[in-house]
Amino acid sequence: YNALKTRNYLLKKYSKLILVISTINQPMGMLYGFEDFCAEYSFDHEVIEYFNTREAKKGEVYIIPEDRDLVRIIKNAKKNKLAIGKDLGIISYNDTPLKEVVENGVTTISTDFIGMGKLLAEMVLSNAISRIKNNSSLIIRDTL
Repeated sequence: YNALKTRNYLLKKYSKLILVISTINQPMGMLYGFEDFCAEYSFDHEVIEYFNTREAKKGEVYIIPEDRDLVRIIKNAKKNKLAIGKDLGIISYNDTPLKEVVENGVTTISTDFIGMGKLLAEMVLSNAISRIKNNSSLIIRDTL
């Protein structure tokens, strides 16, 4: 929710947001945040479990936690001669060096892995047990 909220103006050039999520493998908070964001900012949206049989369409933004679906969408967009970042948008989860270079850079929603590691190390060293929110941010690249 927060990552999308900070850059919602970039999404306005698209007509529909689609979250590709398996509720078995992903946290439900991801789904709830997506639905809350779409409701608050009046985005037409859809939730699908997999991108197996769907065709990528112009004007859609795909928000994709799983890398397998990321590959499927990129291949499908190329097959249909759709320009990623212009005709359709892609937002993936969890930034990696590979996502920095694929398609001239994939936009990601990513947690601060270094910050998370530091917090966990501090908790282990101090024998602390607590629940801490780890922030995430939207890293803008060419797929949006």
